[in-house]
Amino acid sequence: MKKMAIVLFVFSFLMQGCGKQRQIAPEPKCLSGQEIDAVMKSAEKALIRMNFVIDKSDANLALIVTKPLAGAQFFEFWRKDSAGGYNKALSSIHSLQRTVELGFSGMGSEICINPKVKVERLSIPEKEIDSAGRAYSMFSASDDTTQNLSLNDEQEKKMDWVDLGRDYQLETVILDRIEKQINKDTKKGNKR
Repeated sequence: MKKMAIVLFVFSFLMQGCGKQRQIAPEPKCLSGQEIDAVMKSAEKALIRMNFVIDKSDANLALIVTKPLAGAQFFEFWRKDSAGGYNKALSSIHSLQRTVELGFSGMGSEICINPKVKVERLSIPEKEIDSAGRAYSMFSASDDTTQNLSLNDEQEKKMDWVDLGRDYQLETVILDRIEKQINKDTKKGNKR
């Protein structure tokens, strides 16, 4: 009974905020009085602090793209790439990855940051089951202590990342973190 109460508590904690899933893209964050190079460096720092790895950063294209990052699960409380209970639960149930793309545009002395977070889920086809004894190894060849994922050639050919759309909630979090990093870097620059 005590175990069931703990499971229900953890589940309710994960589902917290499910109904508040943001369904519209956030407005671009526009900053005045900033240089694009400084804004891009602050954006890179903010993304790195969220455990993203920068794949491409091009000031000429005014673009930053990260490598795909596997979604944080509920017990990885130190990770910041799953915003909200719904996204944390989704990452805990499925194999997800998120890729961040930041576009920068400037008009005069104003620079706008436009985020796009792409979410993908791993799709692995089932192995064909030809007997009841083989049902246990439908997806993997595991035992009590070790989990092994072994795919046949046909499964490997059909394995793919399925696009789930954008993570608007994480886009909002990223914009807030970038703004805080810019303020922090600006204060450091003024002290020198």
